[in-house]
Amino acid sequence: MSLMVRFLSVLPLLLQLNEVDGTQRVKGQWKADACVCNVNTTQWDFPAQMFEGVSQHVQSCGDFLGKMQAQVLLTEEKMPQINATVGNITERLHAFEYLKSSGLYQSLHLRQLSQELEDLERDISSTHRSNPTAKTKSLTQEITKVRGDVTTMQKNNMFNLEAVRENLRSLRNNLETCKTIQPGFTSTCSHRLMKNISSPLVTKLSPYGKSYPAGSWGRETNPASPETYWVQPLISGNKHGNVVRRYRSYEDFMGSRDAQDVAVAPSHATANAIQGPGSLLYGEAFFYQCHNVRELCRYDLHTQATVRRLLPGAGFNNEFPYCYYSCRDWTDIDFSADETGLWVIYATKESHGNVVLSLLDTESLNITHTWSTRLFKKSVTNTFMVCGVLYATRYDSRYREVVFYAFDTASGREVNTLALPLKKVGDGVANLHYNPADHRLYMYNDNYLLAYEAYF
Repeated sequence: MSLMVRFLSVLPLLLQLNEVDGTQRVKGQWKADACVCNVNTTQWDFPAQMFEGVSQHVQSCGDFLGKMQAQVLLTEEKMPQINATVGNITERLHAFEYLKSSGLYQSLHLRQLSQELEDLERDISSTHRSNPTAKTKSLTQEITKVRGDVTTMQKNNMFNLEAVRENLRSLRNNLETCKTIQPGFTSTCSHRLMKNISSPLVTKLSPYGKSYPAGSWGRETNPASPETYWVQPLISGNKHGNVVRRYRSYEDFMGSRDAQDVAVAPSHATANAIQGPGSLLYGEAFFYQCHNVRELCRYDLHTQATVRRLLPGAGFNNEFPYCYYSCRDWTDIDFSADETGLWVIYATKESHGNVVLSLLDTESLNITHTWSTRLFKKSVTNTFMVCGVLYATRYDSRYREVVFYAFDTASGREVNTLALPLKKVGDGVANLHYNPADHRLYMYNDNYLLAYEAYF
């Protein structure tokens, strides 16, 4: 309507201009006592057709402006939601900024590839000399073939660099297996892959009540150590902790009696405090991620001494947490134990966020062997080790997880077609690990403590 008003306001002026421009001079004649003159008035006719066309145009413009105004109002109403969505996407993509900064979209440099190849050749040669087997002989032949491929690549630059890197990853995993897993290793799982998981054998509310949805719990995981049950809750935004509650027997644990609280640090905000729910009791020592750093901590329950060790390149502070369906904060570094020993599960920028497994010396926390997988850590709910096999779960519903993936360190084989159901009582899985002492799985499920029997 504003255009219409504006048009009408200038219409008199247009008519006035038309009148001035069209002024006529005529001579009159006196007839019958009157002055008579002939005037051509057609040029003063009101341009009705033109005005109607302009009026319709103005109305059309008014309708269009009305629609535009309605769209603007609708956009203003949706803008907070749009901003929130963009902010959420930006935050989720922030963790992958390293893909650009590290040049991972570019081809792998030949110099870096050659260095990896030389290191692997040296390790394979050393292992074959010290403990020659058919497996080490096969690795020697394979690495010789890879060396030929790299030499060809350096000449004509036509070979797929990422394919070579993947081949080296597989060879490195096989070498670690040769140095770690003894021939004929079967332990309690002769077929190596888990076949089924029972319904929960234990379903108990945490002794700390419903105020601590994140934490870890279980039974002493070293079969040679006394039977002990423990619970470790996290406070300070489900991030930190410093107290481990111990029970000397299953009966004491179920009855919530005769508990002993052990402080691994003076408070939850000091250097040796616990971060995240990836903790574990193994060999009467408590293992966990040290407060706010990519370091591993070992607290000896007898000597009360703490050993710290850097975990090179490991993501921390929610860089690579478990993140399927919804992210579980502070789960970058996760301890696990099986018949093989003590493991730490994590991810690095170098692995592109894929899961890395390292076998640890339980006294010094030194890494003895490392395997790399193709499992993206943020695409799973949790992981655990059983008989040298890494298993991963994903969210199926509020009351069920599914074990869908396995990586066998003995063979380097990966399987992502498993479908082993795992019942639970709530959405969140803070901690899940296997115990080689009783062949059970232990889960900290929101505020509840669950245990399952594993079948092979």
